[in-house]
Amino acid sequence: MDGIDSIVVDTAPVTTLQVFHKRLKIPLPVYLDGVAEFTDPWDEQAYQLFVQHYLDEMKDPGILGMVRQDHDDHYVYLDAAIRYPSESPLGYQ
Repeated sequence: MDGIDSIVVDTAPVTTLQVFHKRLKIPLPVYLDGVAEFTDPWDEQAYQLFVQHYLDEMKDPGILGMVRQDHDDHYVYLDAAIRYPSESPLGYQ
């Protein structure tokens, strides 16, 4: 790579993200009521909305990422990746 010696790396503290998974087991009627505005309750946007409303209700400051869904006759199972900012003292190495 030409000019590699001219690149300066800032090693000051930076914000990184830690990812945690929240696995929600939701009674089917509760889920369907929570996403009633969607014509397709099995659309990814419906999962996202449900989890975002859950985070808001819980006053959880996490940043919602991907959500996976499974369901049976009684429950909807949502696996949501939630990101939380944290400061890294070393910066990117």
